[in-house]
Amino acid sequence: MKRIILALLIISFTSLATDKQATEKLNVLFIGADDLRMNLGAYGDNIAITPNIDALATQGVVFTKAHVQFTSCNASRASMLTGMRPDSIKVYKLNTHFRSTVPDIVTLPQHFKNNGYHTESIGKIYHNYANITDEKSWSVPARLAQEPHFNDYVLKSSFKSGKAKGIAAESATYSGDKYVDDKITSDAVQTITRLKNTNKPFFLGVGFMKPHSPYNAPKKFWDLYQREDIESLGPVTKPDSADNLNWFKFKEIRGFSDLPNKGNFAEETAQRLRHGYYAATSYVDDNIGRLIKALKDNGLYENTVIVFWSDHGYHLGENNHWTKVTVRELDTRVPLIFRIPGQKPFKTNAITEYIDIYPTLADICNLPSPKNLDGSSFNKLFSDPFSAHKKAAFSQVSRPWPGNKPITHMGYTVRTDVYRYTRWIETKSQRMISEELYHTENDVLERQNLINSASSQSVEELRKLMDAKLKK
Repeated sequence: MKRIILALLIISFTSLATDKQATEKLNVLFIGADDLRMNLGAYGDNIAITPNIDALATQGVVFTKAHVQFTSCNASRASMLTGMRPDSIKVYKLNTHFRSTVPDIVTLPQHFKNNGYHTESIGKIYHNYANITDEKSWSVPARLAQEPHFNDYVLKSSFKSGKAKGIAAESATYSGDKYVDDKITSDAVQTITRLKNTNKPFFLGVGFMKPHSPYNAPKKFWDLYQREDIESLGPVTKPDSADNLNWFKFKEIRGFSDLPNKGNFAEETAQRLRHGYYAATSYVDDNIGRLIKALKDNGLYENTVIVFWSDHGYHLGENNHWTKVTVRELDTRVPLIFRIPGQKPFKTNAITEYIDIYPTLADICNLPSPKNLDGSSFNKLFSDPFSAHKKAAFSQVSRPWPGNKPITHMGYTVRTDVYRYTRWIETKSQRMISEELYHTENDVLERQNLINSASSQSVEELRKLMDAKLKK
């Protein structure tokens, strides 16, 4: 009889613990980097010094084939935070607010807010220009959300008289919070300390400005690297076989006072820019380390989901291109790490899209499934690491870029496990202008267009994938 009673008590206590675990809400720390490509130690870059992100990766789930849906800041962020493709929300330009095109849409943080969470935003979560903030998403007004990249300097010597922008990369020694990311981190640490005493679970978005140009960072992060060790990932010449629409001279990098308006960069200049980019990446990593330490210091680490993301990838001279906004691997493929309390860490090669983050986070935190999204949850991967999620990832860009002129062409790309197929369409007539096909697993920089030499079966399968997506 005593054994029966004891067994019943054990079952009762176990049930209570299970019920408590099911009802206890997880917090979310949603950390974004700006213009960060895959140059992280956790993703196999032997030069990058990113110990905090690497440590997070050892405790989380690392996605090796995650892709954004548009390779520019505003459109990518709007797509991710609404769980919708750019064509669904009609956001392509830097100054288009998604509330002007889909005013009643429920965003990722808004969904958490509507389901009992306290939501806050510090730094660049939505785009930081054209007043693209969103009061519906946050419980309190967003902070440091509209800071400009091109005023973010410490040294007066970095500016030249008569120039709209300063130099392209600054190494500064200083004390206190001078760069915007310093201020974002200090605010976030204070916010974490404050939120530990609230009676609601929280969703805290922290968006860093770096390594977006100008590649500015404290000198100590520049000192981590030997400049000659940092090289391009491959050829720095323009590919002959790609459509000109998939390559262009982006004005963002050309506008800095110490860079020429046209022509190739001198090797010394290119090396300095790469050095600055890596220094800025290590600077972001250090700030992320401070956030994670704040979670641990305040007893919140074991009850907080951490999601680390970047809004798109980047070129550092590869293919004779600097910055982003192509439909190439270096621009569409991005780091993505989920650290979930109690989750066994692993790496997955499952193809994922950034529009899937929204429904996945809702699943993890036991929220109602959001309605009418283009994205789909990959929550099943956490219990079955070897399962598949999607057959392909889809991304796009518009031309001309940037500016407010009407869009004349759209580039659509589909990335499978092996191939990337890209189609350029004239928007007015919907006529196909050109096609590109790359064996990206063997040709990471996508320099050999195989559209006329690959097997007809492979090409037709990819065309069908594209056709099906464009018809939706």
